[in-house]
Amino acid sequence: MLSFSIALFLSGLTPQTSPQSAVQDKGRLGTWYWRSSDTNIPDDEGDEIPVLETPGDTYKFVGPKPSRGILTAMAFGGFKSIQVNGDSLGQNILGDAANEPSLAFDPNNHNHIIAGWRQFDSVTSNFRQAGNAYSLDGGFTWHNQTVFTPGTFRSDPVLAANADGKFYYNSLQQTFFTDVFGSTNFGQSYINQGPATGGDKQWMTVDQTTGMGRGNLYESWSTAGNNYGGRQFSRSTDGGNSWLNPINIPGSPVWGTLDVAPNGNMYLCGLGSSTFSFCRSSNAKNPAQAPVFDRVVPVNLGGAIIYGSSINPAGLMGQTWIAADKSNGPTAGFIYMLCSVGVNTLNPCQVNFSRSTDGGLTWSSPKTINDDPLDRGVSHWFGTLSVAPSGRLDVCWYDNRANPAISNSALFVTSSFDGGTTWKRSVQVTPYFNPNIGYPNQNKMGDYLGMFSDSRGANIIYAATFNGEEDIWFLRVPTPMQSTNATAVTTYQGTYSGGGLSDIWNTDGSAYRINSSNMPGLGEVAAAQADFTLPILDANSLSVKLRGNSGLATTGMAWLYNWRTLRYDYQRSFQVAGGGWTDMTVNFTFPAKDYIDPTGKVRCVVRFLVPSRLGDQPFTGLFDQIQLLFG
Repeated sequence: MLSFSIALFLSGLTPQTSPQSAVQDKGRLGTWYWRSSDTNIPDDEGDEIPVLETPGDTYKFVGPKPSRGILTAMAFGGFKSIQVNGDSLGQNILGDAANEPSLAFDPNNHNHIIAGWRQFDSVTSNFRQAGNAYSLDGGFTWHNQTVFTPGTFRSDPVLAANADGKFYYNSLQQTFFTDVFGSTNFGQSYINQGPATGGDKQWMTVDQTTGMGRGNLYESWSTAGNNYGGRQFSRSTDGGNSWLNPINIPGSPVWGTLDVAPNGNMYLCGLGSSTFSFCRSSNAKNPAQAPVFDRVVPVNLGGAIIYGSSINPAGLMGQTWIAADKSNGPTAGFIYMLCSVGVNTLNPCQVNFSRSTDGGLTWSSPKTINDDPLDRGVSHWFGTLSVAPSGRLDVCWYDNRANPAISNSALFVTSSFDGGTTWKRSVQVTPYFNPNIGYPNQNKMGDYLGMFSDSRGANIIYAATFNGEEDIWFLRVPTPMQSTNATAVTTYQGTYSGGGLSDIWNTDGSAYRINSSNMPGLGEVAAAQADFTLPILDANSLSVKLRGNSGLATTGMAWLYNWRTLRYDYQRSFQVAGGGWTDMTVNFTFPAKDYIDPTGKVRCVVRFLVPSRLGDQPFTGLFDQIQLLFG
């Protein structure tokens, strides 16, 4: 049998193969893991992938603990995190701990969310159970439930939903077998559907497509804490009631995740036998066939997975994430991978990204997503990736850029709207917190956090110590606004006086000009119509960014065209100062779908008006910029 050992990543895609360098401790930076397929390396303990969920303390019943007020909300920089874990009355529990969270959304109603985490009833014990909660209002309020099978060791919560809105909660026992619990009422109650094979650091996903694999559950896990002789993959075709006898995954990738493409192909990733690995099964969707991995490709993410750093001493600094682009846009079908990796001592942990545009055959060179200056010793850990239905990519991570000499970290978020070619500037969305306090007799914050992306933004569940203890928090980071230039401009009211389309693209002083006309009952009016084509169809908000000048003090109005009613029926008013340029952003707050046609077109009219009660005062309306913002 092929022996897989651990070696420090030193030289790109070439792993070290000597037994002496199988493991190298980087001190406070942790141990950097690279795996070798050299069969001469002994298969001794210490050369193997470590078990990350080692049982420790035995269960002791902990009675009701004191609470401290209602669950906390933490505001920072315009972002609001809501505490998830608490007691049945919605109060924070003193003296407990919660970490390693996961979440899932009902695909038919994103206000229905479930959360799961490792629940420690006392910080004096590392005995953990399956914490769980649900929200029916999009994460604004949370309802905590009793842990599953109280008194049973449970860890590694992984949550998912099928296309019909049934929720699944995959939970690891200390025997290194997993169970799956199912809920058909949005997490308000669960049924234990029974054993689900599994092993240490398992992950699970559900096929939400309309194809033959709809409803299939897929699960993979580590080679360590493995009851199946190293076999790592299983499938359920009956909603989690029974599972396939586990099979091998080529290259034995560990510490990774899974996803399903729109055509039902199943993807998984992880740290493979010589580098990071992408694996595809194009027939796992077929219940009548035994799954076969028909595409296995090495992926260079530019570094090594880290275990045991001073920031997260008993855990990983991040696992490998994979996501399929399920949009209908230009990035449809792209596949993305991301991991927080160790590069060198000056860049001990950074968030690196790669993508495939050809179904996983080839992968791009690694791109670093964190945008703070390199070579400062900053750790960017728990890098996490998700993709919105529009194709927008969201990435979040913790980092200690404020002071790399200590562990205190904050959560940062960035997004890409072009398949990962360019990224928005990262934004800090939480205060800094100390990850080295509140340990439940186990020195870690877990091994991952959770994120789900939709048209509203990036929905993140994470652990932090804002209360001086490890708690679970939910945060929605709204979709960043994008801008797009008009594809056409015409005179809507008044008389064309000069200028062209490019004159309204930016604030350069050149303008599209309209001489006003008198409209009975209104007054002097100059209005321009601009058309835009959006790259997405599910925008939640629209705004018009305007720079104008009329020479007179005028009332401005911005209108949007309703493609369903075929008329302009949504407006916002603003004031334009006379004698100089006025810069204005007009925000429209409404369900945007009626104002975006099936091809992504948005049409607006911007009008300057001198009311008739002020007399007939002709003027020239100058439009230096008419730009559409969307998100």
